[in-house]
Amino acid sequence: MPGSPGLPQQRLERQDERTESAREAESYDAKGVRVGSFLLFPALELDEVFNDNVFAQSAGSGPTASFIQVIKPTLELRSTWATHMLNVYARSAIGFYTNASALDYQDVSVGTDGRIDIQRNWNIYGGFSFNRKHEDPGLPNTVTGPTNVTIYNQLSGNAGYYQKVNRFSTRAEFFVDNYTYFDNGLGLAEGVVPNTDRNRTELRESLRFGYEFLDGYEFWVRGSLNQRMYNTAVDATGFARNSNGWDIVGGITLDLGGLISAEAFAGYLQQNYVNQGTPPLQGPMFGLLAHWNPLKELWFRPYVKRTVNEAAFVGDSGYLNTSMGFTTTYNLQPNVQLGGLADYTIADYQSFQSFSSTSPRYDQYVTLGASIMYTPVRQFFVGPSYQYVYRTSNQPGLNYSQNVIMLRLGARL
Repeated sequence: MPGSPGLPQQRLERQDERTESAREAESYDAKGVRVGSFLLFPALELDEVFNDNVFAQSAGSGPTASFIQVIKPTLELRSTWATHMLNVYARSAIGFYTNASALDYQDVSVGTDGRIDIQRNWNIYGGFSFNRKHEDPGLPNTVTGPTNVTIYNQLSGNAGYYQKVNRFSTRAEFFVDNYTYFDNGLGLAEGVVPNTDRNRTELRESLRFGYEFLDGYEFWVRGSLNQRMYNTAVDATGFARNSNGWDIVGGITLDLGGLISAEAFAGYLQQNYVNQGTPPLQGPMFGLLAHWNPLKELWFRPYVKRTVNEAAFVGDSGYLNTSMGFTTTYNLQPNVQLGGLADYTIADYQSFQSFSSTSPRYDQYVTLGASIMYTPVRQFFVGPSYQYVYRTSNQPGLNYSQNVIMLRLGARL
């Protein structure tokens, strides 16, 4: 997220004493291709995946298993200027299901982001992207069972201003997202809003003030507003989905001498719906993002986040999404990296009163994963990974488990 801490600086006792030639000989990072004052990073990845439950169905429904072939070409152009920054990228992921062609997808993302440095600690920044995406079965807002994949386009833009004077800092940001969904043949009979009624534009504005009371320690407060405007004012169920909301939080950002960098905050959020009789989505807001480097070869990244998301089910206005977990990497050798992840997510839905004959939907997700990446030479990488997903719901027939095994093979410059 913008403004969040990055990797901490290397601790003094961990300075690299090797010569430049020795460091270069043991580095397996991509070098890129020089293009004027830019570096071009081309890459091509081919994945073979086995998913034992591609439609995310319960055990009693007879899960469908399938192999999936995924092609991922990537081009990234990054500036190497001493000041200012400009990046341009184009990425794609094309997936083919051998036993479930209705889920085939062609994802594309093209965009740019940059920064103009006015003075030290004073800059403006922004970005824009076009994204063609899909919704995997088993995620919130997707129907359980064999159905066509949901495809949508997302246009995203952001602009920001940052300035720090002595120990005081100010950050102002603006975000816009436009969503356009394609017909997947689903509608009221399947319990979801037709995709044409999900088209919308979301705006968000935020202002943040900080005070660095000690070197590497900053207290800050942030207030945000958002507006969610649907192209169809009233959907096929007669529900007006437009809403606006706000949140206010206080937090702390710190960098403990290269050992850890972290940002934590807490506050309150509320989302108000224009539809009469729809109660607001509200509650505590909190978050955490940290980078912990207890050993030179080990990184541990815990996180906690809560957001208000739009719902696609009939009778639901939205849901509070709360996620917590961690990712970790360990460099067993300079060219062998082990990875792991664990995540626990809650999707707590808010029902529109006239549809609330049953308890609001409440889903819980557990995700566990592990991976190995081997880089025999700088230009190639290969490695297996495994992921387990389990969802439990208070609504009947929505529990499922999923095992995903993947082999990655890639080339890069």
